[in-house]
Amino acid sequence: MHISDLPQEILSDILLKATKANEAEGESYTYGLTQAPLPLQKPKLSKYVRGPLTGESLRWDATNSIRQVSTQWHDWALGYNLEHVLERTWRGSERWAELTVRRRKYSIYELIDNPSGYAVYRDPYGSLKSTDRLFASLPSAAGHVRRLWFNGLYAAETDKLILSIIANCTKLQYLSVPWTILRRATAQDWVDLLNVGIAGRTPLHSLELNAVCLPRDQAAALESDTTINPLKDPRVDLSSLKRLKIFGNTLHKPVCDTDLKLMARTATNLECLDITNLSTITVAGMLALVKASRKTLQVLEHSPRSDDGFYHPHPGRLETGEHICEFLASLPQMRDLSISVPSMCADLFANHEVKWAGELQVRATDLCACATGSKPEKLQAILAALRDLIAAKRRIHHELSAQLFFAGCIFEPEKRLAHGDFALAELGSGGRWPRDAQSSTLGPYGQSGTYGKDEGLWDAVGEGEFLEAVGRGWIVL
Repeated sequence: MHISDLPQEILSDILLKATKANEAEGESYTYGLTQAPLPLQKPKLSKYVRGPLTGESLRWDATNSIRQVSTQWHDWALGYNLEHVLERTWRGSERWAELTVRRRKYSIYELIDNPSGYAVYRDPYGSLKSTDRLFASLPSAAGHVRRLWFNGLYAAETDKLILSIIANCTKLQYLSVPWTILRRATAQDWVDLLNVGIAGRTPLHSLELNAVCLPRDQAAALESDTTINPLKDPRVDLSSLKRLKIFGNTLHKPVCDTDLKLMARTATNLECLDITNLSTITVAGMLALVKASRKTLQVLEHSPRSDDGFYHPHPGRLETGEHICEFLASLPQMRDLSISVPSMCADLFANHEVKWAGELQVRATDLCACATGSKPEKLQAILAALRDLIAAKRRIHHELSAQLFFAGCIFEPEKRLAHGDFALAELGSGGRWPRDAQSSTLGPYGQSGTYGKDEGLWDAVGEGEFLEAVGRGWIVL
């Protein structure tokens, strides 16, 4: 029996093991030179190992021999190499041109005592252009792509190339693109991007929009662009999306509440919504998408963060004054929740039928006005309600842990601890408080501590002791 006659699953497993062996035995590094020779000078150059090869290069080298066996093996190798395509901007526009691109000849290069080389210009978008040409000329190759990821590419020229590449990938499921695509692309570009209801094309499953602050020239070019928001076009249908992630802050035409409210018209089947590290989307925009996908949403993170550290930007207000605690607790499929809200109360944790599991994080800037009592009493009721919820989940063998971020502190209700910087409270009490403090394992960034920044040390005190300091005015909620 010939090996090619084996079932596809067995053949694929054999080829995968051979590829992994080739990766382990192949070249995994590249060379460079210390400097390029200046005109009329012949300095002695020294070679050095520039660093490890990228994963894409390793995979391509490892399947080189496999691609040459047969059409069947060639197609398998293309699928292995092109399933995930990552495009980055070239870091620097020059390179040393002393070395062949055929890495198999590196062993010969090692024997050269006096290497030579010179600096040549390299197009920072050359790789992107090559990918576009390849997919345009070989649709069969583009048909293997399942995920596309673009990083560091924010110019108008690169946006056009990115959209051209996407249009050729008929089976694309996962896409990570710069947010500039939302500002420069047309409605037709987005129809091609989402692939909803188009024969022979796979609808997009996951979309990530990444934002950064741009250099002055790129920012000016983006601000002067007059393309109409494609989300306003009724042909743009996000109903196939199961995952939407919006990440990163920018000052230049950022993703905002208006965009999310336009998305909410058709994004009715989201299972994961992740809005992280940006302050231009408020709770109102987030809530529009949550309501649109109320029946399907399983993972929700809304986490605006400041570059200054722990103190998150205000999550915003709801113009209607809507009380959302009960609504968030009523989402039927929700299991993973990390959210920033303008206010919270015990109603958020009153429903013991929720499917929440793992680690729950709630960041609030205030306490809801719907509950009666003083702020310390409201906080005490919230912590008690959360403890009851954790206990209820444990009775049915479901583990749930929780952290509440409020008043510059982190509360762990299950341990009855409050973590924070209590130096001012200690001064205000004349050194009488806290009586029983312990060193905290948390910090302004939560479990990850201070990220090496000079944030000072945090202490942990018991809930009762914390509330006592609040009652005496040493801590202000």
